[in-house]
Amino acid sequence: MSNEAFDERYELRAFAPALDEQGAPTAETSAWMSAVGLGFHEADAKPEHAARAVAEYAADGQTWLGAYRRDPVLGSVDEKWPAGTFAWFRKALSWGDGSTVDTQAISAVTVRPTERRRGILRAMMTHALRQGVAEGYAVASLTASEGTIYRRFGFGSAIRERAVSVRRERALPLLAPTSGTVTVVTPQWLEAGPARSVFDRFDARTPGSMVRNTGTWPVVLGLRGHDGEPAPEVRAAVHLPEGATSADDADGYVTWRVKEGQGRDEETVLQVVDLVYASDQAYLALWEFLLSIDLNDVVRYARSRLDDPIVAALGDNRAYDIDHEEDHVWLRVLDVPAVLGSRPYAVDGSLTLAVTDAMGFAAGTYRLDVVDGRGTVTRTAESPVSDADVRLDVADLGALLIGSVSPVTLAAAGLVRADDPAVVVRLRAMLLPIRTPHGITYF
Repeated sequence: MSNEAFDERYELRAFAPALDEQGAPTAETSAWMSAVGLGFHEADAKPEHAARAVAEYAADGQTWLGAYRRDPVLGSVDEKWPAGTFAWFRKALSWGDGSTVDTQAISAVTVRPTERRRGILRAMMTHALRQGVAEGYAVASLTASEGTIYRRFGFGSAIRERAVSVRRERALPLLAPTSGTVTVVTPQWLEAGPARSVFDRFDARTPGSMVRNTGTWPVVLGLRGHDGEPAPEVRAAVHLPEGATSADDADGYVTWRVKEGQGRDEETVLQVVDLVYASDQAYLALWEFLLSIDLNDVVRYARSRLDDPIVAALGDNRAYDIDHEEDHVWLRVLDVPAVLGSRPYAVDGSLTLAVTDAMGFAAGTYRLDVVDGRGTVTRTAESPVSDADVRLDVADLGALLIGSVSPVTLAAAGLVRADDPAVVVRLRAMLLPIRTPHGITYF
């Protein structure tokens, strides 16, 4: 659909979420939230929960965008609700060596079913990414509810994750002894104690980790559920390394709940809510603790990384089952020199990259020179040239960016092209991350 046709039917409006003088969401804010709830099949929040959520969105510095019907059907939600919703805000992405790059984090993307295939998502995405470029972002990010939407806008799947189950009766003892001590604490103490400090250390050492939304913390710590109500069934524990003198020295924590089986054949499941670790020792010790909790059959964790070390540590590795695997973090490069210049590299080297970009933001040919683990990028041509060492689409550059996805794999898939296969192997060596990328943040 042409832009003229879109503009004739819809109006884009950007605004910041806000509360009125009585502390309730403004009418515009409330209508936008109702439209998001419709898109994600969520019930309207209670007034006090909605007000708290708006305060948290405002604390994150979110910008909200809506596509509004110019000719609303009388008596329908068209009169107040946007037909499409979109949000963005600043969120840092960790490279795993203590350095970060700010991303334009995109969230709350919906289009009302009655308004599909009218150019709403493309109009909102184009508007937002142009604004992101104007605000100086080198890369945009998102976590997706569906896996086929965002590649056409230049996003590549940069991190995948697994939901896993570990059967208790076959898991212990672990093959190597753990170290330190695990102690049970309350979620309230965890909130006031080391939770954010532990996460900060996890974030700094973990490629692909992203800072959390303000409203995420009470949920992952077990202070409330996604519905805004208290969650008294959630428990917590921390790991103390050798030599620690108090729980304030914790280098890992876990929150969990137990869902009891209702019938003779239904299993009782320990569900991990949040598992954050600043050391490998903490991760293994917390898993050992979870597997030692009585009166349950299986431990389930929905945020496992692809090379989870617990598989190798288990007494019987067949106790570990993969329930599901899917994309997690998607990245969209907006400024090639800025984003490639912000990350560390495992080995030095030079090569040229020809990047295609249907939206135009990152298209061009670039020379990457890495010396002493840091990269310098020079744009050598305004458009991609055929004799570059590596030729790829901007979506595939986003997929490679953190190092979780191998360019050798994408070359085998026909997405990364090079006349000399050795160049692709060299690029893989250059992009190798310090540790396996692992994202446990949703937004």
